[in-house]
Amino acid sequence: MRFPLPRRRPPAAFPPPAPVPLHSPGTELPPGSVPLETALHIARKALARHADSNIHSRTSMLYAAIDLEHALRTLVDAYDHEQKA
Repeated sequence: MRFPLPRRRPPAAFPPPAPVPLHSPGTELPPGSVPLETALHIARKALARHADSNIHSRTSMLYAAIDLEHALRTLVDAYDHEQKA
């Protein structure tokens, strides 16, 4: 017994996308940067996360140092970009 094959529909025609510039150096954040408000949020969360870390635990201090350094670098990058703008 043979089953009939389903009919193929013609492909949908979508409108062409509007052109978007790849780069706008005057206003765009550098790669990996975030807005200043987001950087402040990241820094505050890192401070709150490690506020009650055990100072006698090498592992806790290592995690805190890495997390806080990342938050500080993110904050400084965002602040520098705000000053240039």
